Amino acid sequence: MTDDYFIIHKKVLPDYFEKVIEIKEIVGRGVNISDACKQVGLSRSTFYKYKDYVDRPSMRAGKRIILSLKLVDEPGALSNILNEIASRNANILAINQEVPIHNIAFVTLTIQILDANMSIQGLINELKAQKIVIDVLLVAVE
Repeated sequence: MTDDYFIIHKKVLPDYFEKVIEIKEIVGRGVNISDACKQVGLSRSTFYKYKDYVDRPSMRAGKRIILSLKLVDEPGALSNILNEIASRNANILAINQEVPIHNIAFVTLTIQILDANMSIQGLINELKAQKIVIDVLLVAVE
């Protein structure tokens, strides 16, 4: 299975990727997106196109992640997932669960991974390998 991420030197990428990151940092300081885009010199459409796909690497490989899971709706399914995450020395910070539809349970987990004994991709692969898991999506890394 191939990973969904690459590590690429910014010299080979178009400059708008770095501008997207700069806008995200400016917005994080309280400036609205339109003003940040004007300040950096990037169109809002380009920012919105790439904002969810471009980030600076964390020096600590991430403190928290958000995972979106589709699970088979059966007793103990969520408990099995939580136990798997706990066995990797990761800490569940928040659980959001929707009412199951068509025997599929939708769950969003916010997980602290500072002390985890496995990479993010490794954890995702372990979760996907369980019979009760239909899909796992990495939503965010902080």
